[in-house]
Amino acid sequence: MQKYDTIFIGSGIGTILCAALLARFRKEKILILERHFTAGGYTHTFKRKNKFFWDVGIHYIGDLQEGSILRKLFDLLSGGTLQWEKMPSPFEKFVYPDFTLSVSDDVTQFEKDLVAHFPAEEKNIRLYFEDIKKTNTWFGRHISLRGRAAFTDTFEGAFIDKEGFNPRESTKAYLDMRFTDDRLKAVLVSQWGNYGLSPAKASFIIHAAVVQHYFAGGFYPKGGSHTIFESIEGAIEAQGGEVLTSHEVTEVIVKDSKAVGVRVKALREKEQPIKEFFADKIISDAGAFNTYNKLLEHEEISFRQKLNTFYAKHPVVSAVTLYLGLKDDPRKLGFAGENHWIYSSYDHDQMFESRTAWFERGEPSGAYLSFPSLKNSDAKAHTAEIITFTDYRFFEPWKTQPWKKRADDYKEIKARISKLLIQFVDARYPGFADFVEYEELSTPITAEHFTDHPLGSIYGVACVPERFVASEAPWCNPVSPIENFYLTGADVSSPGIAGAMLGGVATLSQLPHGFKLLDLMRLEVKP
Repeated sequence: MQKYDTIFIGSGIGTILCAALLARFRKEKILILERHFTAGGYTHTFKRKNKFFWDVGIHYIGDLQEGSILRKLFDLLSGGTLQWEKMPSPFEKFVYPDFTLSVSDDVTQFEKDLVAHFPAEEKNIRLYFEDIKKTNTWFGRHISLRGRAAFTDTFEGAFIDKEGFNPRESTKAYLDMRFTDDRLKAVLVSQWGNYGLSPAKASFIIHAAVVQHYFAGGFYPKGGSHTIFESIEGAIEAQGGEVLTSHEVTEVIVKDSKAVGVRVKALREKEQPIKEFFADKIISDAGAFNTYNKLLEHEEISFRQKLNTFYAKHPVVSAVTLYLGLKDDPRKLGFAGENHWIYSSYDHDQMFESRTAWFERGEPSGAYLSFPSLKNSDAKAHTAEIITFTDYRFFEPWKTQPWKKRADDYKEIKARISKLLIQFVDARYPGFADFVEYEELSTPITAEHFTDHPLGSIYGVACVPERFVASEAPWCNPVSPIENFYLTGADVSSPGIAGAMLGGVATLSQLPHGFKLLDLMRLEVKP
């Protein structure tokens, strides 16, 4: 019998943080099981033609200035080996048909720029930044001091604003309360793609968290985001632990209402044999939906039906990502490494709803443009990425076909989508299309193939208002109804790498001999 202290299902950033700290500071023997052939979840990278290099999930990270909590967490998990490259300022541009706002990495300058463009809303703009900071202070104090999941109903009284607004409500409700200028409202939510919900659907909590996350600009890991997982492998192996890729967990083994191990399919071994591994505790980074519907399928979970109803009511969003290899330096076209959020109108809610039909229309309503090679000084060739939201159902007919061997009509659809996305950017930045040497499109069924996330989503549980209420979303708790079994990652906190890391913090706070956030801040970084 192969026995470990802790088994992790999935190798995303929630796992990375928890596994590294348990190995480095508790000397635990860890097993990480990953269904993909590459470990790291959405922190992994890939290459083509032995020169073009892309990240699949980390396009930039905020809050990594010296002395920040996130920087300390990365230092702790990596033993201080991770290095960070700061993006230039402006690090983002919000691009509309008749207006572009460059976003400074100095929040004071960002506020001044907004006031300069919308002087009639000056007072409200200043109140907006106060509201952002206040919301995050309340939320952060709740998580760090109480060591709980991202729920707000346990401190409701302090959370309601003196004007009667509860930040758990929708971002649209907040914007309508605070502002009158519709263009300003649209500009302020230009980063909604970072959490995947339009203003009418997303809680103001997640909007505030994302906006403040980038108050000091964006950062990128030197050498690429794969260095994050690589930085913990030595610590895992030093304690006798292992990382097994192409190993899909099919079931959590439960005896007497306690999780004791996992059954695993070895995907790259002959006839894909089933193996069993055992541990004192099991931690899932596979997402709440898969955890309770697949891994614990044979266990009685009181809220399973409510979970499925929630997902039906608030379906996760899907996206396509176009990876581009460039012939030449994009700085010759005026790019300096900043991200571009490009929109065809100011109505984000309408654009969100129309994501399901843009192929027929012949142009997306919006897209995110990024340049990995301009963020990473180690890049050997220039690259770009274009991302836009889409409808999973459009690709569903091909989901059962083998990856890389799908039918010609699927390949033709991908080629058409790629062409439309390149044209969309080229119309705003003439000459961009001429720089493209290589293109490869990833669709939701590709993401589903590797991650098993529902609808190939790049985000977890939708951050609608009820997601932050314990009674409405009990599946977002790091502590499961099964003894010795826990969840980690984005679904116990919020989307994005910072959110998923805080999910790891929430998990660590609930483990036997675990760590509260304040405990982590007191630890010394060990190589």
